[in-house]
Amino acid sequence: MDWLPSLDRILPGHWWVLGAVLLMLELAAPGIFFVWLALAAFTLGLIVFVLPLAVPLQLFLFAVLCIVAVFVGKRYVGRLMLGGQDGERLNTGAGRLVGRTVVVTAAIRNGSGRVRVGDSEWRATGPDTPEGAQVLIVGAEGTTLTVREISGTWV
Repeated sequence: MDWLPSLDRILPGHWWVLGAVLLMLELAAPGIFFVWLALAAFTLGLIVFVLPLAVPLQLFLFAVLCIVAVFVGKRYVGRLMLGGQDGERLNTGAGRLVGRTVVVTAAIRNGSGRVRVGDSEWRATGPDTPEGAQVLIVGAEGTTLTVREISGTWV
């Protein structure tokens, strides 16, 4: 069992193997956690490859790298999940359309009409607005958009 690390020496390859095992564990376990620990192990393997360190220092660095990797990863994944500019509206249904300017395709009368969003038409509610006018989407409930008229935009 020469491949097992002794308590007085841990080689870079040992950290890389640990990183690979953690990546395999990530595949088996739901969520995104072990990947950050694997990243810490791979990073420490590179550090130990370049600069041989004592085992206690390696273990301390591994703990620090794990903490840093988890916090940075949580921030990164959190930003991806919630999104940056456009991603904030990801998976919020019609709410992702709020703030867009669209054209009325069927006049809004008695509070109800239709607007064109991209290549489709959506039901819209808002003040009476003639066909061809541009409106701003200010809200959404289900598949109905709430709009308000942008002054002076009639075609």
